[in-house]
Amino acid sequence: MQTAEGGSAKKKMSYTVKQVAAMSGVSVRTLHFYDETGLLKPAYYGANGYRFYEEPQLLTLQQILFYRELGFELKQIQRILGRADFEKVAALRSHRKVLQKNLARTRTLIETIDKTIQHLKGTKKMKSQEMFAGFSVGAGKDRFGENITLGGEPNDCKVSGQDTDGAMCVFEFTGSGGGPRHLHYEQDEWIYVLEGEFDFWIGEKQFRAGAGESIFLPRKVPHVWACANGKPGRIIDVYQPAGKMEDFFREIGKPPKDLITLEQLVNKTYTQEQVKSMHRLFDAHGMDLVGPPPGFE
Repeated sequence: MQTAEGGSAKKKMSYTVKQVAAMSGVSVRTLHFYDETGLLKPAYYGANGYRFYEEPQLLTLQQILFYRELGFELKQIQRILGRADFEKVAALRSHRKVLQKNLARTRTLIETIDKTIQHLKGTKKMKSQEMFAGFSVGAGKDRFGENITLGGEPNDCKVSGQDTDGAMCVFEFTGSGGGPRHLHYEQDEWIYVLEGEFDFWIGEKQFRAGAGESIFLPRKVPHVWACANGKPGRIIDVYQPAGKMEDFFREIGKPPKDLITLEQLVNKTYTQEQVKSMHRLFDAHGMDLVGPPPGFE
């Protein structure tokens, strides 16, 4: 623990926990909690035990608030900020990009509201298709414009848990496989095949599904799936309830440096620490990692 004894005033501007709370809108109690959990430590502690914060801590708090605003949980934020390759400017640019896209959609929805009010008041006729501007997601587009890829393969969110109050979320995936064998503790999964053929292993059973066919993957049952012929296919993937799948795909899409890459998986050069990290990631998002992808047993 660092301490600062009375008279040695620091050249850097320091703020008490009450001052930080006042300027940020974060309660003193929450700042204490952030300190206790290691999410945000003060710059130093006074001889009386008081917490003092400087500019680096204020910038970190700003990052925490941005991630909270974007729907991230505290454990995820702590993991992101703790990465060796975390860079504040890059993170701010990423936040700005997401917020700009959200702002554009919000403006469209506000415009739709205004047009609907005018239509209902009889001041200006509204076209039927205009009633749904801002609600639709175009072909090849993501619900929030994030364009997340899993191993280079697009996984577009079409319906967010934010749209359904957590009841469900829907993705359109184009690619060759669904990752390692796993199970969901509290979610059912339903997959509808749009293009191609996929093999599914659900518990001890194996199924093959082609275009127009669907598969139900019940919660607490281990499952894994992959393209049947090596050619990429396209599916609609539904999770009920939504759980933490959107955040999980964001994490995988980055991906963190401590996760196993496809090259390491092929060459079996991954470490046990990486395996543990994968288990932690799955567990943090309501899943259990129980085996490798098909062909890597």
